[in-house]
Amino acid sequence: MKKNLILLTVLLMSCASINRTHSGLVIDLYQHNEMHFVNITLNGIETKLLVDTGASKSLLDITQADIYGFKYALLSENQYAGLGGLQDIYITYEYKVKEFHIPFLGTDLSEVQAYFTRDGMQIAGVLGSDFLENQKAFIDFGTNKLYIK
Repeated sequence: MKKNLILLTVLLMSCASINRTHSGLVIDLYQHNEMHFVNITLNGIETKLLVDTGASKSLLDITQADIYGFKYALLSENQYAGLGGLQDIYITYEYKVKEFHIPFLGTDLSEVQAYFTRDGMQIAGVLGSDFLENQKAFIDFGTNKLYIK
């Protein structure tokens, strides 16, 4: 019994000392009201994205296109169901994110934005699972880090 306990202790200690290295980009996550955000620079303006692993697409808020200097055009006549109900989806272009490459679609996020505005916060859009999957990214909620390969 004592021999098994010693073996278990040695195994646990060796596992605890394993240091996983990550050769990609590491981005800090910020938590507010139990939600996570990343800071980005969109067309030279510092802003935030809501990290939403349940969102299938990464989106920019088209109601803020003039603020951030991007353009958009209607993608299709079909509407998509999302956080704000049924929404039109737009192609976005003429934008650059300094921190990483991300293909955004666009939609009207004014209802979502209203929630954050009450807290004195503004987001430019949503970082969705499409980006996380395509970049083979993962989130470590213990350290509030987003790891991008």
